[in-house]
Amino acid sequence: MKIEFDSLEKEQQTLDLESDVSGIPELLEAGVVGTIKAHFEISSLEGDSRLFQAEVEGNLKVDCGRCLDPLDRTFLVTFNVLAETRKERGLEWLEDEDLGVEDYRIATGPDVDGILLDQIIAEQVLLNYNLHPLPELDGFQRCIDCGRIPPAAGEPKKAGHEDPRWAKLKAFKDRK
Repeated sequence: MKIEFDSLEKEQQTLDLESDVSGIPELLEAGVVGTIKAHFEISSLEGDSRLFQAEVEGNLKVDCGRCLDPLDRTFLVTFNVLAETRKERGLEWLEDEDLGVEDYRIATGPDVDGILLDQIIAEQVLLNYNLHPLPELDGFQRCIDCGRIPPAAGEPKKAGHEDPRWAKLKAFKDRK
């Protein structure tokens, strides 16, 4: 998913984008499937800077932490991108200690025609969603997603003999 600068106006505007994730490895690895939809509120700031406030939603394939069956979830992530202009060519991601985990700052040169957001979206999904959720149990102690009863933890099997290492520790303790 890419925001093209040439399609933007100087004043505040909104932008809606939609993208199929089948060819985007970063999103596929994060568990995102199907189509994602993004809504941007774009504000022009001092100079040629712009603030992109994004809401991205889509579907997520996760594995149940109880039965390991695949589950379908929806996600909604929000993040901000502050794009500043610079005279040098290229795009530079700027580190800023005062920014939160959902805020990004970039400097773009005159040769940059847009911002690719695939890695940001994948990062936000990974930061905000558990890819192996452990669903709640209902009143009958069944998983609310798959309906299965979770396996009971059995008693650990005890060997008929005592480990000699434990015997030495026990003898050391008895000496006190």
